Amino acid sequence: MRRRVVTITLPTPPAEAEYPEYDQVRAEAERRSRGPLDRQALPEMEAVAHRRGHDWCTAVIGRTFGGVAYTPTTDTFMLLVADEMGLEPPVPARILEARRVFDEHRAADQARRERVREQERQRWELALSTCPVTVTVRPNLNRGGSRSLLHAVTDVPVRSSRGVHPAGRALCEHKRNPRRLGEPIDGAVATCQSCVRYVAEIRPMDAPKPPTSAERALLRLIATGVVVTFHVRGGSTIRDTSQLSRAAWGHLGRKLDSAVQKLEKKGWARPDQERSATQRAGSGHLWRLTEAGTAALEG
Repeated sequence: MRRRVVTITLPTPPAEAEYPEYDQVRAEAERRSRGPLDRQALPEMEAVAHRRGHDWCTAVIGRTFGGVAYTPTTDTFMLLVADEMGLEPPVPARILEARRVFDEHRAADQARRERVREQERQRWELALSTCPVTVTVRPNLNRGGSRSLLHAVTDVPVRSSRGVHPAGRALCEHKRNPRRLGEPIDGAVATCQSCVRYVAEIRPMDAPKPPTSAERALLRLIATGVVVTFHVRGGSTIRDTSQLSRAAWGHLGRKLDSAVQKLEKKGWARPDQERSATQRAGSGHLWRLTEAGTAALEG
């Protein structure tokens, strides 16, 4: 379906001049504007507008002055008449109020942009504080101007929850054809929120995967010294001695065999070689965090 574009010309706003000679100036300007326009009039109008200034022109015609080329002919002749009469009219109160409201909105908008920039800076610095590799910030040249996002780029391949991020490409990049990025900008803050999120997650290719929320909770539990391996009839069992369970051997605590063994395979926890007394009864092999486990918990 073909789209139609309709251009509508808005009417000129009514004049609200606030000086007693307005009707006289307007009548003389209407008289001079009749018939063909004198070639010498336009340069004179431009000269008066330049010499008198924007506010004076606005006060004379009673509405915002947008330049001689964009002002009705009668209004531009009013500038010549008022200048010849030596008038100094005040700017209409309505226009002053409109300017005040505009300035307030502009100041509020500027304050909002400042808050957004500060939030972006804090979010970026927080992401960088845990990032183990060097990250540069580069603009997207495919979309220039003020709308161009700033992307985070690493010089080496890294991993995140999304997978592998190739070196030299924006961390948010998932297309086959990469974005065309500019040179690094020193001290810049990445404004692409996907890139910021991945900066907080990325790790070197050979680094272990960070613990899940459940694994982190279990690491904290082990660090308190309540996870113990007990030797029972038919084998051994790993229990959380800080609480009881109604299942078999419940008096030894909640069963954690599978979850703790997964941490052991990752090198994050291991049991003591010697037995030690538990906080409830009996003795067993107390589980402790390794250096890698402590780093994973604090990471």
